[in-house]
Amino acid sequence: MTNKTLVSIILLSAACSGLATEVYISRDANGNVVFSDQPGQHSEKHAVRDLPSIPAYVAPPSALQPAKVNEPTFSYTSLSIITPANGQDIPTGFAGNVEVSGVLSPGLREADTLYLLDNGDVIRQGRQTSFQLTNLSRGEHGLQLVVRDQAGNTIISSNLVTIYVQRASVLNRSGG
Repeated sequence: MTNKTLVSIILLSAACSGLATEVYISRDANGNVVFSDQPGQHSEKHAVRDLPSIPAYVAPPSALQPAKVNEPTFSYTSLSIITPANGQDIPTGFAGNVEVSGVLSPGLREADTLYLLDNGDVIRQGRQTSFQLTNLSRGEHGLQLVVRDQAGNTIISSNLVTIYVQRASVLNRSGG
């Protein structure tokens, strides 16, 4: 037998003997109950009974998988154009250049795209809520932001903002 085996046997038997410790019960001078592992005068051997126990519950494999939580249905709560203002005139000096800024809540989902429409036609698209328009033709422009899913379905639309672009005209000659 090797030393390791001998040490293991000694430790194992010491551990098992600790489980079978005898308990003695007695009373002190004041009448209090005293428990001890050493026998004393007027002590009696106390029978320690095993406590009832319930074996650990082993869940079946299907119960170990987390329950599928129904994901809440996603929906945008608002989309609006904040600049330019509805009915705003874009003066001649701006050369038809306008920044259109909007607010979308909650933020744009990865699968969706934001479109800027001018009189119903798509003129810009992207993931941002701000678009720089340059060299707009003179006249009335109906601007609107819409969010569409991958299939092209409109999910939410902003308010329609009408602006009036003023540009110099070749026909408007003054002086002679």
